[in-house]
Amino acid sequence: MFTLEARPQPDSPDFAEAGGAFVTCYLRPDFVPDPMHRAIAFVREQGWEVVAVEDEPVRIERHDAPEEEHFDQALVDDEVYVFHQWPVDDADEHTRH
Repeated sequence: MFTLEARPQPDSPDFAEAGGAFVTCYLRPDFVPDPMHRAIAFVREQGWEVVAVEDEPVRIERHDAPEEEHFDQALVDDEVYVFHQWPVDDADEHTRH
């Protein structure tokens, strides 16, 4: 599990509403050799740009997961990405566009 910070690209459907997001990434161990590369590619496929790595990948146990249901789903689907968005009109330091 690890966290990325991202912002929507101008052609993303999320651009009008979201100023950015923290993306919590759950990847099943041994799913891919480079989980960071895979996660960044997935975020790009969704029309978002990664602007920072908040946490480096670490292997966790279910009871350590912030959201156990996402941990469980990653065991089934190999990967789960949760976008915790903030609004575009948010005036704090997280607004990106």
